[in-house]
Amino acid sequence: MVRGQAVHLDKRTDCLTSYRWQIAKVPLCLLVAVSALFGFFLASPRYFPQAPIVFSGVLLLACGGASLNSYQEYRLDRLLARTRNRPLARGLITPGAALLQARILLLLGLSILYLGSTGQGPFWIGALSIVLYNFVYTPLKYRSIWALVPGALCGALPPLIGWLAGGGGIASPVILTLVVLFAVWQMPHFWLVVLDNREDYQRGVLPSMIKLMPERSLRLLSAVWVTALVTIMHLLIIQLNHLPAISRWSVSISGLLMGIYFAMKMCVRTRPDYRLLFMLLNGFMFLLMILLSLGSISGR
Repeated sequence: MVRGQAVHLDKRTDCLTSYRWQIAKVPLCLLVAVSALFGFFLASPRYFPQAPIVFSGVLLLACGGASLNSYQEYRLDRLLARTRNRPLARGLITPGAALLQARILLLLGLSILYLGSTGQGPFWIGALSIVLYNFVYTPLKYRSIWALVPGALCGALPPLIGWLAGGGGIASPVILTLVVLFAVWQMPHFWLVVLDNREDYQRGVLPSMIKLMPERSLRLLSAVWVTALVTIMHLLIIQLNHLPAISRWSVSISGLLMGIYFAMKMCVRTRPDYRLLFMLLNGFMFLLMILLSLGSISGR
């Protein structure tokens, strides 16, 4: 009997841990932390051992913001087919527990950025990202499609956190281009989610581009933004002429191929696989970060 109770307790603990990971959106936050590490490596840091500090600080901060967002939106999540099975929406974890988790993670993340960085820039940009995400974007998304603007800016700040932690200057053309690149990427990234769940957004309570224009028009708009993304990417790699040519050419060629394929799929009459294009777009950005980071490290 005791052994059975212990097994049951272990399973319950494992489930609770899984729920906490889900409300913290850990896979997404790992990508956010990688983007901060990308900015750190591009800054050609003098203190390479600080990289794990930047990564862990941004990861905890992002998980804290995601946990707070899960708490803020659990009632709305119940209304959408895409989100109604999330732990908070199903009542598998209490709102109070989610809020406590958010507070702890936010405190840890900000503390690491404050104590582990050589300057205060990473701390203040990290705090700004939470303000934009949880207290500007999240409430505004219930009222206007323009909530995407602060949302896109928030998604562009992690590379800036890493850049500043690595000793880069805030007025550098490289980091300004990088911030614009990540901000532009956010737009088709979100629109692909909308297109893949178009019925949900058409019937839902949130303002959405899919309610304002035909599906085909939103597809064409997404293709235009991806074209802009590829263009800005080339502006970035031109500025990074100190990196090995193999890294820059690999990013350039893969970006052109991705952009052409994306435009072809979005401009055809038949409905494309939006989830595949979503994975392709995000996979390309991950590849860009890996190749340019490796190029920066090897060129040091």
